[in-house]
Amino acid sequence: MLALTIHHNIRLTRAQRYELHEGTDVEVVGVSVPVWFMGKATSEPAKEVFCKYYIKNTKREHPIKMLSNGFEITLPNRPGSRPDKEISNDEWREMRQHQKDMYYAQFVPEISSKCLLDIPDGGSKRLNYREQNKVKHDDEFMSIMHYINIGDMSEMNS
Repeated sequence: MLALTIHHNIRLTRAQRYELHEGTDVEVVGVSVPVWFMGKATSEPAKEVFCKYYIKNTKREHPIKMLSNGFEITLPNRPGSRPDKEISNDEWREMRQHQKDMYYAQFVPEISSKCLLDIPDGGSKRLNYREQNKVKHDDEFMSIMHYINIGDMSEMNS
């Protein structure tokens, strides 16, 4: 089966990150890196493609749309979860490995616009996730894997 992976690299200003979290659509230029796969053959080395990104935060899941000049991305809204009870360092030291594994399995990371907020506001200034889609092209199905990396513009200077 023909497969395509696309790595999306998008940088936003602080104002854009917060506007997006509040529900305002954001339009930016970012970089996509598409790589085609057919069995063991690939189109690597991949070339970076500068394109437009239309980013939305509707609080509903929608697949990434490929447009003639870029991509429309609707941010996922997947709340995370934490264990019911926090444990102390002493309790943690007394736990066996399988108990620690069970404890940490209760942590599910949040994947939403909240991640784009600054650290004091409960975020990390970045959102990384992946999305897999299947599309039909010329009567054949094709797999598309998107790797989305949205970060703060300040990362460009470091």
